[in-house]
Amino acid sequence: MNVVITSLHISALMIPIITLLILWYQRRGIEIDHVFLFSAGFIFYLVLPYTLTGTDFFIHNHTYSAWQKVFNTIPAQTWVGYFTSLLLFYGSFIAGSWIASKPSDSTVPSEHCRGGRLVLQKIKSLVIQADGIHPAALNVFFAAAIFFIVMFGYRLRDYFFYSYSKSTQIPAFSSFVAAAVLLISLAICAMVYRFYRQNGKRSFLRSLVHPAVISYCIVAFLLVSMGGRVIVISSLMMFMVFFSVYIRRLPLVFSFIFLFSLVLVSHSILLWRFGQDARIFVNPIQEYFKWRWWQGLGINFFSENFNVGYSLIDFLGKYSIPLLRFPIVLTRHLVGLVPSFVFPSKASWVVDFSSLGYDIGSLSGGFNAYVSLVLNFGIVGASLFLFGFSYALQSLKQYARPIPTVVYVLVSGWLAAEFFRDFEQTVIKEMLQFSVLMPLALLVLSRIMKSYASKNSSRDQLHL
Repeated sequence: MNVVITSLHISALMIPIITLLILWYQRRGIEIDHVFLFSAGFIFYLVLPYTLTGTDFFIHNHTYSAWQKVFNTIPAQTWVGYFTSLLLFYGSFIAGSWIASKPSDSTVPSEHCRGGRLVLQKIKSLVIQADGIHPAALNVFFAAAIFFIVMFGYRLRDYFFYSYSKSTQIPAFSSFVAAAVLLISLAICAMVYRFYRQNGKRSFLRSLVHPAVISYCIVAFLLVSMGGRVIVISSLMMFMVFFSVYIRRLPLVFSFIFLFSLVLVSHSILLWRFGQDARIFVNPIQEYFKWRWWQGLGINFFSENFNVGYSLIDFLGKYSIPLLRFPIVLTRHLVGLVPSFVFPSKASWVVDFSSLGYDIGSLSGGFNAYVSLVLNFGIVGASLFLFGFSYALQSLKQYARPIPTVVYVLVSGWLAAEFFRDFEQTVIKEMLQFSVLMPLALLVLSRIMKSYASKNSSRDQLHL
């Protein structure tokens, strides 16, 4: 049985890596797209927790002892079922993307990529079509986002750069985060709009010069001070998705440097927000380059695996893995789309897994996506969900139009981390509300403004 588990475990670890290497070879460069980000999150949150268990490396991690105790209670048959389902999940996601990647008349085929640069077709004509983004409509949404940022930020003014655990307990914190996520979406909309208006001619840096992008950079600094590390990292991924998919693919060396730098920045933020800034800024050589410095670095970085993964092993140790389920918990979270002033008692409609008879422990850091997937859909349902999800993303990726580009970039950016550590919240709020419905609302307002401007122009011509 151990041989079977080891084989399945190695397969779940190596298949995503091999997939990314094949894509890198075929594309002659790195695309940080939905497949790349899903593969990274898949390895980090679903495979590495098992890989890192059983060594003395994390013996000083305060979470590890609780993890190891529960881990030892999981039978071998459960691990076989777990890794088998992981392979099915990943295969379904890749299959959806592969099937949708067949080029059509309205897409940008892969053969139009030369030297790692993606040549977008018909951008010049598309910017004047009705599916574009009207700058006045964008300004309306931007003004609303700034209003909410200032309003909720003022309530939190005494908690910026304060204790992470205390600031997240303030009621206005979640509202401030929601306003920040709205601003992220608008920053991506503004960037894509400028890129298309400039006909896609190496205009990435120019497209960043917009008030929404600059404002988000300021808000991101405030988010980090209050524990929004994962949100800020996800937003950085969105910018990299846009650049590597729609402008120029990245060299392999640059990709490694970027990801390694992101890891170091994430680690520094983690230490800083927990009040260990002295370990970052004071005597760094003495603290980090002494004997076994790498152990402290690894413990703090991979603590995310154990914090988020605790719900996974607690579930595997207590319950069987269902084959097919109706997503009651996920659908009930849809009520979160309704504003509180319209439906004040909406919180009573939201259910969690405990109300369905699942008593699953969760440490600080999130709830593992595997548990959310199988308890919402079952193994079969989750495979179908991931297939359809990837199919939709790949279809969006290939359309050289502003709104599909915005939706693709936003949704893909949430895949690497938030999707795997807070599934229901990410799918309903970050993805559906702020990455799909908000751009569609911007599209509707843009069409209304264009129609109104067109009617006024016609009337002026009649008067003349």
